[in-house]
Amino acid sequence: MDKRLVLLADDNEATCTLITALLQSEFEVEIASDGNEAIEKLKHKRYSAILLDLLMPVVDGYAVLDFLRGEHPELLRRVLVVTAALGPRETHRLRDYDICAVIAKPFEVDGLFQSVRDCAGDDDVPSMHSPFISGGMLLLLAEMLRRV
Repeated sequence: MDKRLVLLADDNEATCTLITALLQSEFEVEIASDGNEAIEKLKHKRYSAILLDLLMPVVDGYAVLDFLRGEHPELLRRVLVVTAALGPRETHRLRDYDICAVIAKPFEVDGLFQSVRDCAGDDDVPSMHSPFISGGMLLLLAEMLRRV
């Protein structure tokens, strides 16, 4: 089975490592460390799903959403915002983009995995994912990686 391509735009290396490890059984993950890099990748490739942090250096996640709205509005339904910056203001602002889903950090492993599958349009594909790590273990691992 060919793995579908996912773009992960996040400046946190530990988050990128964790999400890549979680998704690699079913997806090939490309990483962009800021919004500008994400936009450049989106100009040249089509992704099954786009995981997007809102707070990144240089160009933020909202600029990526604005780019998609202007250039590839059909891809907005493939965007999954994964962010720690999720207050009422952000939630209200994100409604204007008609994206697939929003997940707050820290996230539950199975919830994130299923949301990526949903955004990629995988409702009828049987899962190869097994919950090899619990949400609590994920938080512990993320904290350990942050300290390294």
